[in-house]
Amino acid sequence: MKLGRLFLILLILLAGSCVYGPRVTVEDSEWGARMGKYTYQDALAELGEPQMIGESSEGKIAEWVLRQRMPFSIGFGFGGAGVGVGTSVSPPPSGEYLRLRFDRDGRLTEWSKVRY
Repeated sequence: MKLGRLFLILLILLAGSCVYGPRVTVEDSEWGARMGKYTYQDALAELGEPQMIGESSEGKIAEWVLRQRMPFSIGFGFGGAGVGVGTSVSPPPSGEYLRLRFDRDGRLTEWSKVRY
């Protein structure tokens, strides 16, 4: 019984630290100096694959997670003896994202932090 409680506490602490910690560490001041020199390929090498990417005739917009809040869901259901029917509602992930805009040549033209 004590081992089960210890495991549960450890699991809660681990889950909380993974969800609320920053996934990408960036300084606001360094992005201004990178304008026109930093490329999409540089971003992939430094930040990994973006969580969202969009393309247009002007170039690419990509977003990387800086901090993400723990998603939650609400479920309702009914049933008995281990069988049930239900539904759940899950909101979209919220948090802070780094948005980088690249021109057609793949060079950084704009950056911002976005909150959803």
